[in-house]
Amino acid sequence: MATYNKNRSKVACTVCRARKTRCDGAKPKCSFCLENGCVCNYEAPQGPTVETNIETILTKISAIEICLGIGVQSPPSIIVPESTREKDRSGLPSLTIKDDQFAAIIFDTDFNLSTHARSLELQRAMAYENSGSVAIFRHSPHELVQLFFRHSYNWFPILNKREIFEKLPLMQNTVRTGSSDSILLLMVLAIGGLNANDAIGIFQAEEFHSQALAILGCVLEEVSLQSVQCLILLSMFYGLKIMPMKAQEYVSIGCIKMQNLIEIRPVNKSVDKSGDVIYDLEEYETRAFWSLFILESEYAGTLHFANTGLSSYANNIKFPSLREEPYHWPGSPESDSSSIDEPDPHFLSEIGVRKIIDRTCYTVNNSESYTANRTSFAPIVAKELQSQLDEWYHCLPDSIKFDKSKVLVTNTRHSTRALIRAQYFATVMLMYWPCMMDIIVTGECQTQEHQEAFKIAIDSYIQLMLSATSVRLPEVPTTWPHAISVFAMTATIIRMTQRTTLAYDKPEELESSIQHAFAFLESIQSSPSIRYFTVILRNLYNSRG
Repeated sequence: MATYNKNRSKVACTVCRARKTRCDGAKPKCSFCLENGCVCNYEAPQGPTVETNIETILTKISAIEICLGIGVQSPPSIIVPESTREKDRSGLPSLTIKDDQFAAIIFDTDFNLSTHARSLELQRAMAYENSGSVAIFRHSPHELVQLFFRHSYNWFPILNKREIFEKLPLMQNTVRTGSSDSILLLMVLAIGGLNANDAIGIFQAEEFHSQALAILGCVLEEVSLQSVQCLILLSMFYGLKIMPMKAQEYVSIGCIKMQNLIEIRPVNKSVDKSGDVIYDLEEYETRAFWSLFILESEYAGTLHFANTGLSSYANNIKFPSLREEPYHWPGSPESDSSSIDEPDPHFLSEIGVRKIIDRTCYTVNNSESYTANRTSFAPIVAKELQSQLDEWYHCLPDSIKFDKSKVLVTNTRHSTRALIRAQYFATVMLMYWPCMMDIIVTGECQTQEHQEAFKIAIDSYIQLMLSATSVRLPEVPTTWPHAISVFAMTATIIRMTQRTTLAYDKPEELESSIQHAFAFLESIQSSPSIRYFTVILRNLYNSRG
């Protein structure tokens, strides 16, 4: 299994740090300084920093993977092809709209919710048209790029900030060259326009997006880092527009191109002592890989589409460092760039929790304790998964660590903070999904363990809603799958509390959380599928009697 720290020192010498290259940390001189006759010095660390926190989380992710057994036998891809859905009908239903049994048990309906959502969203996508007007730069390109880096970049930090700002003069050209660099810059400006969250910003976003699509052919033809970055930005744009089918399509194309990029560069392949192939990608290639890994995982949890194969590389790709040279740009309305240049460990935390979620789904859905006529909840499995999730939590850097027992403060620096907390509690609910399914199917809390799990699930749901519904939508490039998670979790809790006589000890908090969920979903009415899901959720809620 590939781990992050195979040949990397946690403290780089001053020479390697200045060159922004890897340092092996050898004393008294590292290998580079020894070979090149440089003066090799190591600066003593001045207490915890964001950089050392990032190193810690990278190391811990590798340790968690080993504990979970991912290095020994990885779970198969979480993407389920259409042709295999019927085969799994006798197994434990999954907590996802993709599963026919989920719809049948929760909503008493015999059609697949994911397939229905696709048909609704495709109708909207076909009717979607960009404005043909000439762009009016009410927001300067400089300002739009800053908005992008301030609001969208933290989710998927795939670009070099200095390079983007140095390319801004290209915007003075009246004729766009058909190159991936032009599309890259246009999509950064388009996303920045959406981040502005005002009428003129949205207008500019559509104009830049239209210009990018007009020269998209060059991206589809070439295999390069820039072409992959363009596809990720297109997916982010459609994610912010809450157009999941278009977002997912560009993710899938990006995943294929990423694999082609990996395979056409054999010079970067190596074999470790265990015989595993290691792909030593450049920093921004590594970031692009893990961004696609996260995006594909997000959409695969809610939509049916073909397995691209990207996840099969996950154990052979190192984690990114996220080290960047600060870049201070003059003459801007938002000239304070401190919050933009500081490395944000959210991206690495997201990789870690995504791996735990995938492992949780695989473990729960393949539990040998489940049969069609037998209870499926295994408390020992839930507790082991919980211990691994808590290990991930304890290694979170202080800058993004959250209080699990308190209400989230709404004026957090960025929506990434709210989402990482929401994902913690969503993962807990997934761990106790077999227990919730037992209660829904039988109407009974059969054991003391079931009663305890009943309370844990609702406690987690309340905390999940406090965080999940506090995100700022203009910042979230995966709004649709996030909203679907809110919908599915809320539907499960409503149905579970309908089916059992066991009462939750804080009914007012539960009711408030359900109303938060409704308010959140009703704020995303531009999506026809979310509108539909809100209606059937309201009907389920009103049927409580």
